[in-house]
Amino acid sequence: MQAQARCPHDGHLFLNKQWEFIKRMQSGFVGKIVDKLPDRMPTVLQTRVTVSEFPENGETPEFPPLYAKACVPFDHEGRQGHVPMITMGRYGSLLLKARPSDDAFIAMVGSSKKIIRMALQDIGPCCFPGLKMALPGCTWPKRYLTALGRAILRGVDVEIALSNPGSIPGHLAPTEALYGNGWECADVASEIIKTIQDDVDDGDDTTNDDEGLRGIITEKLRLCYIRHGSDNTWGDDTTMGMHAKHFIIDDVAYYIGSQNWYVCDLAEWGILVDDADQTRNVLQEYWNPMWQNSFTPGQDCDVDDVLDGLDVDRDGESMAFKSYDEKQQLLRDAAGNFGASRRGGA
Repeated sequence: MQAQARCPHDGHLFLNKQWEFIKRMQSGFVGKIVDKLPDRMPTVLQTRVTVSEFPENGETPEFPPLYAKACVPFDHEGRQGHVPMITMGRYGSLLLKARPSDDAFIAMVGSSKKIIRMALQDIGPCCFPGLKMALPGCTWPKRYLTALGRAILRGVDVEIALSNPGSIPGHLAPTEALYGNGWECADVASEIIKTIQDDVDDGDDTTNDDEGLRGIITEKLRLCYIRHGSDNTWGDDTTMGMHAKHFIIDDVAYYIGSQNWYVCDLAEWGILVDDADQTRNVLQEYWNPMWQNSFTPGQDCDVDDVLDGLDVDRDGESMAFKSYDEKQQLLRDAAGNFGASRRGGA
């Protein structure tokens, strides 16, 4: 999607803050030392920020200038074709608390009345390759899941298309690229349903189908893996993945941007397009063909698997009170699983 005028202006202002952070880190005493180290040399620092130059011709200033407002002229004439959009982002660990786009996601889901459609790389946290076991300290996005659960209780339909678990592009290693953290559709569905489990009694005729949670899962929650022509593998038998972070609310507004729904405290930026006509175009050009090729009722998400998984703890263990030997064993297990995944094993 291409945007002009105020949206790219906001985007550049967002990047200005990141660039100011880089300049501040680079200008300090530690930054000057790190700058002398080769780019690939590991350091003990949690955050490493340096300015690299390629090619190294010595002509590029150390700190290129920040964006200025005059770079993007505003259109004040109100010409036809303007679309209402809201830019939203987060600075991640650069800030202590503020995560405004997280709150915006929850507000969008909270405003839904009819249907939520989502095309996402994943929702569950990173886990050990080949095992449905979250990495230590990794958790599910509880606030997002709760918002989806509340929407379902209001009668909203939720449709989610995900990457196939363990999809690795271009025969890379799992440590280099992994589009699909390893969770199955039933795992994701179970984590959503957990948030409303205590609010639904057996025999509750909320959905006019079957009873209680089974009826809700059957009628209101639909998940699948992304497919092409009903197939989820490429010609070389590798599974299909996607890097999308996209969702549509009530077929009148949609988000497109960089922010994942799984917990990953990075700096992110995206746009909410609040226009029914533009959303209709996205449905026709992207969502509808993708969903028609990908979703078959009961194929990727079995209701019994979802119900059986409600008692499973899928969050990663806390590392806070583990001994040194226990931490080392976890690292060895992780390395072994990475090796097995690369060899095509478990």
